[in-house]
Amino acid sequence: MIKRSMTKPMTNMRGMTTIKTYIKTGVICFGFLILIGCQSETELSAEQIVERAIESHGGLEKWDKVKQISFDKSVTLFNEDGAIQIKTEQFQLFRLQPKLFAKLEWEQDGKDMQIIYEDEKVSKTINDSIVTDPDELKRAENAVFAAQYVICQPFDLLQSDSELTLMDKIPIEGKEHQVVKVVYKGDTVDADQWYYIIDPETYDVVANQVVLTDHTSWIENLSYDTSTDFKFNLHRKSYRLNELGEKTYLRAEYFYTDFDVIYK
Repeated sequence: MIKRSMTKPMTNMRGMTTIKTYIKTGVICFGFLILIGCQSETELSAEQIVERAIESHGGLEKWDKVKQISFDKSVTLFNEDGAIQIKTEQFQLFRLQPKLFAKLEWEQDGKDMQIIYEDEKVSKTINDSIVTDPDELKRAENAVFAAQYVICQPFDLLQSDSELTLMDKIPIEGKEHQVVKVVYKGDTVDADQWYYIIDPETYDVVANQVVLTDHTSWIENLSYDTSTDFKFNLHRKSYRLNELGEKTYLRAEYFYTDFDVIYK
């Protein structure tokens, strides 16, 4: 279970005595400076950790210049017994500037599916037939926003409507990893809760934990695509967790390929 981090005060009377002695004798205390440097390193805020993660994945300066991103996404969903439930190959395109335009295209059950989001309106077609059902269109809009959210992280985590909280570190393969929780202004009680697991050395985002109303997922970022100026996810696996935070079964596997980035 991920817990909120609590900073504990550190006291060292012997060290303080030594520092006072140095000051009294007029000696420049390099040890004191090193101590302060170490404390600032170990007490990074959630915002500072995310800033380093953004830099590790390509940097905010370059990201702010991106006009459009497109790529192919392969999705395989599994049943609890390990059998494949469904497999799809999807093309995704997002024009981020000057305002959001999105296109999702894939084939399902022999039918050509397309979702377009433009001018803050969503449309969906199945084999060129226009979908008019409000519930289906709402699901289509949610699919667009969910896909956009995933591809834009960690770059969009420092937006003005986000609130970051530093949680307790968790061990992965013998190394303690940073955990940052993000919530957004206007979130309802049913909103998904996202946790970003960040390597303390590379500051890569190595995993996510997502708490939904009916289940919790653990998503591992297994490899990255570096064919552009950015470090995008290439291979991910998503597991369902039980109440103890233990993996129960592999729910989904994702591959992202053929990235194309256009700058403004």
